Amino acid sequence: MRKPVAPPNLLKDYFLSFINKKLLTLWLFGFKVGRMKVNPVLLIFLAVGSFFLFREYARIRSGKTRREPEFRLRRIKKVGFVFQFLIAFSLAVGLYSVLAFLCGGSFFSQYPARMVVAPGHIYTALADMPGNILALVLVKTGLDFAAAAVLFALFGLYRRGILFSARNVLYIRFQGYYLILGFIVDYQIQGIIHDMALSATPLFMGFLIIFIAWIMDEGRKIQEEQELTV
Repeated sequence: MRKPVAPPNLLKDYFLSFINKKLLTLWLFGFKVGRMKVNPVLLIFLAVGSFFLFREYARIRSGKTRREPEFRLRRIKKVGFVFQFLIAFSLAVGLYSVLAFLCGGSFFSQYPARMVVAPGHIYTALADMPGNILALVLVKTGLDFAAAAVLFALFGLYRRGILFSARNVLYIRFQGYYLILGFIVDYQIQGIIHDMALSATPLFMGFLIIFIAWIMDEGRKIQEEQELTV
């Protein structure tokens, strides 16, 4: 009688196969000092949060709160630049992972590169993936890259100080369409492999984002009409 094989632990066997699990556990779950348990991540968050709180308190005490519109606009521009950098880095890593799988290469220290469709459907070679699943995965990947590129352009508008233009509304509305189309693709994949966890939350969030974008667009039009009237 064959011994039953335990289902693969996706987090342990694949995503954490190239790092020190003991060190990661230490950082996530903490260590004991005497009878007290210390969590390094929580300590870092507390230290950073305390720093910003004390700095804001010092500004209020000194009367230099800097609430003028120019300061707020500069802060928005800085945040837009930071998010553009993070999105560009994510796009580069995502493109590298897809090309590594399609070309049979390695993804950093992971060799060969893997494509995870569902917990029971992890492919290490392009030839092992069925054609219909590959086509749907490539469509979903293309949607992911398109959404990230549009988000990059949106933060580019913020970086230039453009906050409430028609293009802002268009880029935000696109994120809603992306979530809806992504849900449709996931539904098609789930109909093929039958063991993929599918949630309707992205569908609801997609319609909600489209509705919010519509409200923003109507508010922008009302403001433009009022400025022309004055």
